[in-house]
Amino acid sequence: MNRLVPVPAETRSIVPRDDSGELLDLRAIGRTLRKRWIPIAIASLAAFLLTALLYVLSDPRYVATATMVVERQAEELIPQANASQPLATDSPSVDTAVHVLQSPAMAGRVVDALKLTQNVEFNPDQRPAQAAATRDRAIRILLSRLEVKREGVSYAIGVSYASADPQLAARVANGVIDEYIQANLDAESGASKRAAALLGTRLDQLRGQVLTAEAAVAQYRASHGLFAASDVSSVTQQELSTLNTQLAEARAQQAAAQARLNTAQGQIARGGGGDSLGEALNSQTVSALRSQRAQVSSEVANLSTRYGPKHPDLVKAQSQLKDIDGQIQAEVDRVVASLSAEARVASQRTASIAGSIGGVEGRLATDTTAAVRLSELERNAESARVLYRAFLDRYKEAVARQGTETSGAEQVSRAQAPVIPMSPNPLIFLGIALVGAVVASVAVVLIMQFRESGLQTADGIEKRLDVPALGSIPELSTLPEGRKLRGGAAWPPQFVIENPRSAFAEAFRALKTSLLFAPAAREVKVVAITSALPGEGKTNTAICLARTAAFSGSRTVLIDCDSRRRASSKLLSDAIPAGLADVVEGRANLDEALIRDEASGAWCIAQRPGSEVPFDMLGSEAMRRVLEELRHRFDFVVLDTAPVLPVAESRVLASLADTVLMLVQWQKTPAKAAEIALKHLDAVGAHVAGVALSRVDVREQARSGFGDAGLYFGRYKEYYS
Repeated sequence: MNRLVPVPAETRSIVPRDDSGELLDLRAIGRTLRKRWIPIAIASLAAFLLTALLYVLSDPRYVATATMVVERQAEELIPQANASQPLATDSPSVDTAVHVLQSPAMAGRVVDALKLTQNVEFNPDQRPAQAAATRDRAIRILLSRLEVKREGVSYAIGVSYASADPQLAARVANGVIDEYIQANLDAESGASKRAAALLGTRLDQLRGQVLTAEAAVAQYRASHGLFAASDVSSVTQQELSTLNTQLAEARAQQAAAQARLNTAQGQIARGGGGDSLGEALNSQTVSALRSQRAQVSSEVANLSTRYGPKHPDLVKAQSQLKDIDGQIQAEVDRVVASLSAEARVASQRTASIAGSIGGVEGRLATDTTAAVRLSELERNAESARVLYRAFLDRYKEAVARQGTETSGAEQVSRAQAPVIPMSPNPLIFLGIALVGAVVASVAVVLIMQFRESGLQTADGIEKRLDVPALGSIPELSTLPEGRKLRGGAAWPPQFVIENPRSAFAEAFRALKTSLLFAPAAREVKVVAITSALPGEGKTNTAICLARTAAFSGSRTVLIDCDSRRRASSKLLSDAIPAGLADVVEGRANLDEALIRDEASGAWCIAQRPGSEVPFDMLGSEAMRRVLEELRHRFDFVVLDTAPVLPVAESRVLASLADTVLMLVQWQKTPAKAAEIALKHLDAVGAHVAGVALSRVDVREQARSGFGDAGLYFGRYKEYYS
């Protein structure tokens, strides 16, 4: 065992502890768990029992799950004309569907559709008086047990409902999806019906507007004579075109007639005969008369050659020729007259057509002005017709779409009534029990550790108190060889005499060795045994240490310095002729006060019963002289002193000893009390050799792993048997 070098009294109180390099000590945790295994087992068992009770008392919960898929793009049975392609369903649309499925409005539809207000699970009180409040409570209960979750990043949505009734769980899960699909269908159908109704009302208005506009066009056209003759002309325009054609023809005919008349008159004026008139040649009468004249002229020429001028045949022929010439002239005159009349008629016709054209042109100007208004009326009428046709097409589409609406979602799997309850889940409760056992065990261990402020190990002593740990003294009743010696209880001083080779006796021999070889200012002979608080085993330790030292051959004396308790005196001797106070005050010498312990050979100086001990006696110069004399006469002087904290004289007496052994009871003495006691000893200049643990339970020490040599007691305990 490593020992720390004692820190000088004048500097020990200011030396800081350096714990910065410490890491998590897993071995210490393991030792703590082994030490506290019984409380841990009790706490764990309690946690398991409580969890089992909760499991038994828990109502079973059946979870039914239905699945629906949001359509990525709804296919329209009756596509809308002139409409853009509907947008494809995206991820936010699926998330929106999840929120709608678990909305209070959707829950209200399910409550109404399945009549859940009549179910005892949703209406435990069965009070139909307040229908609205009952429905609201049913909605809250449904939403509290409903779980709607999107399946990863897919378009599938799972709807789960937990209930004590498996059939009800399946009905609610399916009802949520059914109501969602029906709600979408109702919304689409309602929108189609509203659109059809609105379009129908608007169509009636537009139909009246179209009829009014067309009537205005017809009335205006009739009042102004604007009847369409073709796609690009009006009646007046066509009439004007016809008159212009007729005028051109009339003018051509007039020019031809006038030309023929002028030609005929010019020929006549130049003295031309009828037979030379070009126009006359076109007359069949003139042509016939000319043929007769040619014959008669030929005959006159023949007769003239044969007969004389007076020949009757010649005269007759000449008379016929003259008659024919007269007829020709008359026919020519008639033709000229006819040409003149024809020329006048053509001139009048031309003038008449020209006059008609002037009137038509005036009316055309008026018609053009009216056509502008007519065009406006026609445009208005056409706009009304176009709008009416558009609304009529939309109305037909709306009517045709009724009954073909889609919900945008489809149920792919219906919930079935579950057979195995989802809760209470044995595995979950087992996990809860394990966690509860761990938490309870940790809490119990922490509480016990916090309540246990005492020191337990040599390492703890050296780290906390900054003094060497000189060893540990076992509790006699925890040793295998312990025997009940007095009144049913083992008396340690007697045990070390009867069992000198026991582990108990060996602990005091090791303690004596540690004291004698501890660094000190001078040879160690006078050892003060003290503690911070009463009841830590000082007296037993002092007696056992003295007996063990005497038994090993050292001349040893034990001095009872506790004037209040006088425990050593009571245990070692019944008859005390002279006590310590008598020696210090000079009423007796050492030889008179020394009492021999026949069992071990040690000597002792006791406190005489009833004697008054002054408060400053133990720190007096006389006490110092007594100790000096004992140092010369004995090899080992043991001072059984009072506790340091309650008795001040123990500190002064400790300063007179060569070294001081301070005891701390295992797991009992608070570390803070030990620190204060050491400070008090430092204040008076006492040399503290170290600290020893007293009353150590070696069985628990070995089981929990606390301690030093005690950790291996199970291995070497047979050595002392």
